[in-house]
Amino acid sequence: MWGREVSAGHLARGFSMTRPAVSQHLRVLRDAGLVRVRKDGTRRLYTARPAALEGIVRFFDELWEQRLSELKAAAEAEGRGTRRRR
Repeated sequence: MWGREVSAGHLARGFSMTRPAVSQHLRVLRDAGLVRVRKDGTRRLYTARPAALEGIVRFFDELWEQRLSELKAAAEAEGRGTRRRR
């Protein structure tokens, strides 16, 4: 779905919430710049903006890298019979 327009109704089918609730979530995503909306008569068509997620993806990549490094260090210290203090 990343590369094509999807109606709010189509998106709503995939969730166990009301269409108005889905519309509210889409409004938040639009306001955050994560989706683009185009009106087509009475319908609104949504397109994801993956480039807008780059900062979030980078944040989580760095977070996971840091946490995995800490986990590795703790496992190595445990293997040596010592514990690293913070």
